[in-house]
Amino acid sequence: MDGSPGKFTIQDILEAKAEEEWRRKGISEQDIEFSRASGMDAADIREFRKFTTRHPGYLIFVRCPKLTARPHHSTFQPKPGYASDAKSGTSGLISYKKEVELADGTKNTETKLFVSDYDLMSFWRRGPRGFEKVPVSAEGGQKKGRFTSDATILIRELNGCMESRSRIQHGCQDDWTSPENPGVKPGDRFVAFNEGNAEYFDGPSSLGYCYRRFHLPWPYDGAGKHNPAKLA
Repeated sequence: MDGSPGKFTIQDILEAKAEEEWRRKGISEQDIEFSRASGMDAADIREFRKFTTRHPGYLIFVRCPKLTARPHHSTFQPKPGYASDAKSGTSGLISYKKEVELADGTKNTETKLFVSDYDLMSFWRRGPRGFEKVPVSAEGGQKKGRFTSDATILIRELNGCMESRSRIQHGCQDDWTSPENPGVKPGDRFVAFNEGNAEYFDGPSSLGYCYRRFHLPWPYDGAGKHNPAKLA
């Protein structure tokens, strides 16, 4: 609300409608409340949790979308790769302008709206010596290219669970060894899904503490810059 008695913002109305729809689908109040912190679709939160219930050895870290994206995941497509440089606004939506050629040969500017997407940070599987990384990236830690067959199957199954239009569209950030890796920044928020539970982290430092708790390498330096050497 905007602070005035009896007045609601458009965001308030959209979120209230989204919550009504989630309750109609039988989404728990716990998952709805968790979506208020994470900005994820509450139905997707349930499905992420169920995925790690069916596969109790998996641990998945996700960077949260913009908080205001929360009511939009079922309406708009997630930001595609070709719009990766476009940044979402305060609404959690991305307005992307693309020049297209019409049938008569003339060109026109087409505007599309996308929603702030879910970014995988890392994917782990419990082994005899603790958690082992499941690399989810193109060969050699590149931005584009084929995943391993193991990662492809996992991401396909995970995406098949989601109830909104959101999908995991690229590899894990931890596994991207390029200097272009954006690293982690103050204000970034994260979620861990593990054995049917969801845990929220308000900032890189709290996520780094969780990595250490699970004895996982934290591949970012004190300034948040990605440092692949720390994965060795």
